[in-house]
Amino acid sequence: MSRIALWFRLTLALALSIGIAPAGAAQVTVLDAWVRGTVEGQTATAAYMKLRSDADVRLISVTAPVAARCSVHEMTMDGNLMRMRTLASLPVPARGTVELAPGHDHLMLEQLARPLKEGDTVELTLTFVESSTGKRLQVQVRAPVRPLGAR
Repeated sequence: MSRIALWFRLTLALALSIGIAPAGAAQVTVLDAWVRGTVEGQTATAAYMKLRSDADVRLISVTAPVAARCSVHEMTMDGNLMRMRTLASLPVPARGTVELAPGHDHLMLEQLARPLKEGDTVELTLTFVESSTGKRLQVQVRAPVRPLGAR
């Protein structure tokens, strides 16, 4: 092994041992992902999960083979009326957790190719951009489908 290769390996080992990751190596973790089931003729549903990251990132897009269109939605209350709007991105702060939950922010899956029933699994691809570097990161998620009334 050349001296340069040995030096590189030792430097990388030292950097990793003290918690320094290579630039742009944000780690995003998805926990407790699930999708609400649908009934025959229903063309949209929602996906829920917890998002954690070791760096400031923004969720900028979602895709799913089972849906023609996916987006991030924000839920807000306006008096007694719940309003929903599409977000261009969803920030996930470094060392923080963002929860997508029923009645709150969530992922919308629209123009479904088929009904989703309990026991199915929905594949999602979440695309994040790291705030400090602009680098993109894709996270693959396999979310089980829960019954229509699940919370």
